[in-house]
Amino acid sequence: MIKYIFYLTIFIFTCQTFAQDEEDEKIESLKTAFITDALSLSKEEAQTFWPIYNHYEKKKDSLYEDKWCQVKNGLNTIENLEEEKAEELLATYLQMKEERFKLRKSFIEELEKLMSAKKILMLKKAEHDFHKMLLEKYKK
Repeated sequence: MIKYIFYLTIFIFTCQTFAQDEEDEKIESLKTAFITDALSLSKEEAQTFWPIYNHYEKKKDSLYEDKWCQVKNGLNTIENLEEEKAEELLATYLQMKEERFKLRKSFIEELEKLMSAKKILMLKKAEHDFHKMLLEKYKK
């Protein structure tokens, strides 16, 4: 845990001096190290796991950009929306949730070929713990 705090401290310090893209890369590097450590991935496991994980993350980000941004923009102007437009946004939101669920399900099915159910759940916990840690450090 101390090494995570150390990494996060370095990350926070460097974030103040680098551009946003470089910050994103640093976060990804920290996330990779955090998850690899939390799952105790061997070198061989990591070589098969990370391409699958990164592919899933790209698809998830794409879904977010395509659908959620539409919904979020609509929510920002909700007071001025016509009912018809609100219904369209709600349908888009539900579609996004369904697509996200299908994406997550296929990701888990692919991971089941590589690792145990317990390790997959450990991944979910590691992702949650990493985000929680980032938010706590950001607050400070």
